[in-house]
Formats: sequence, C-alpha cells, structure tokens
Amino acid sequence: MIEPMPPSEFLAFLVYLGVLLAICIYVPVKVVSKWRRMRRARTHLTCRICGFRFLRRDAEGTCPHCQSRN
Repeated sequence: MIEPMPPSEFLAFLVYLGVLLAICIYVPVKVVSKWRRMRRARTHLTCRICGFRFLRRDAEGTCPHCQSRN
C-alpha cells in the first residue's frame, strides 16, 4: 500500500517540479533566440555612416541609401 505524502514533502515536490519545468522551457527558448539573432545578423545590416537599416544583397554590404561600404 502506498503511504500518503506529508504536506511539507508535497509542497517541496511541487516547488522542485515548477523549477524543473521552468528550466526545461527557459533554456531551449534562450538557445533558439540566440541562434535566430546570429542568423539575422548575417543578413540585416545597419550602415555605419547614415544609420540606415537594410538587407545585405551583395558580399560587400553596400548601403542603398548613402552608397558607403560597410
């Protein structure tokens, strides 16, 4: 026969379960967001001269607004 858990052990179990679930959700979300940010940095540029945001279309990353190379 299974003995019932005392209330203090049950509450501790709930706290540990909540922490475990938070970690299991938080870590993958942070990893995926970092990966997406790194991928976006390869294609989206901000011009150092005029501050215009644009998509990189060529290897040099020439700004379509002021024609400077970034």
